[in-house]
Amino acid sequence: MPDPLRAVDTNVVLWYLLSDVPDQAERARRLIDSEQPLGLTIITLAESAWTLAGPVYNIDRSTVAALVINFLARENIVAIGFDKVEAHVALAACLPQTGAANFGDALIAACSRSEGINGIYSFDQRFSRAGLVPVAPQ
Repeated sequence: MPDPLRAVDTNVVLWYLLSDVPDQAERARRLIDSEQPLGLTIITLAESAWTLAGPVYNIDRSTVAALVINFLARENIVAIGFDKVEAHVALAACLPQTGAANFGDALIAACSRSEGINGIYSFDQRFSRAGLVPVAPQ
């Protein structure tokens, strides 16, 4: 009987991507490089992106977007509550050459578009960079 689907936490994703804690990185690599399906939430993607781009690691947005896009593209990663294609498209919007959206806006857009929503009430009229039509509240 196959193992039940379990979500993967941000710390496992980060050790996999960073390899800066050798023992945990190796254990994360064995899990993620296996064929076992692993559930991934949009929150885990957001926390991973923010941590990588944040003050501790300070990795540039283009590199972070590429790392997260490649991680999301793994066949054994199962999106929980969002569409992987929408997340890929939204994260690509974080690259400077395609719009320079921020990670939060991109992931909000991915979740929204996964549910067929194309607009967002926001005071940030630059939200279109992330792929949603912004509408200012009246």
